[in-house]
Amino acid sequence: MMEDNKLVAQQRDTKGKGPARQMRMKNQVPGIFYYRNDLNIPLSVDANDLKKLMKSKPALINLIINDNEPRECVLREIQRDPIENTILHFDLMGIKRGQKLTVTVPVKLIGIPVGVKTGGGILQLSLGELDIICLPKDIPASLEINVESLEIGSSISVGELDYPELEFMHEKRDTIANVVPPSKIKEAAEAEEEGEELEGEGEEGEEADEEAK
Repeated sequence: MMEDNKLVAQQRDTKGKGPARQMRMKNQVPGIFYYRNDLNIPLSVDANDLKKLMKSKPALINLIINDNEPRECVLREIQRDPIENTILHFDLMGIKRGQKLTVTVPVKLIGIPVGVKTGGGILQLSLGELDIICLPKDIPASLEINVESLEIGSSISVGELDYPELEFMHEKRDTIANVVPPSKIKEAAEAEEEGEELEGEGEEGEEADEEAK
């Protein structure tokens, strides 16, 4: 298990856009490790190692800086290039065993709803991520939710989730996923198209008024 969530890093002395750009050219990614207000360590890691780690989506990361003892931490933020989607920077937050923390966990829907199979309904995901409070040892890589029993018009809300070790930072009534009839999607699309047409007519009217002046 240790190998699956291990990340080897080197402490870096340089800061700023110039050194960071040079680092990326060498297939290194700049980042930072922090622990409360006591510690703040600039890091660099191998880009391939970081991609591999993120693909496995570990809840906890064992960070090894300059061959020292591993530090348990969680990934708090990833900054990506908006065009190439490459990782530009990352933030790791150190944790303390036995102390709860707030994290964001992705939702993973399992199965095909009966309303989709037999009724031609459409499955909608309203909350792709959930904010939770829990102990470090209880952080899930994802929240798996079985949606096979959902019929057209039915849904799963936050209050229906059975994770006693987790505290959800959402209203119990908040919908995570639901199945809607195809007509609802069609109506929404038609309404959107109609709104765009009206907006276009409004702009033409404004142009005409300007020309009249």
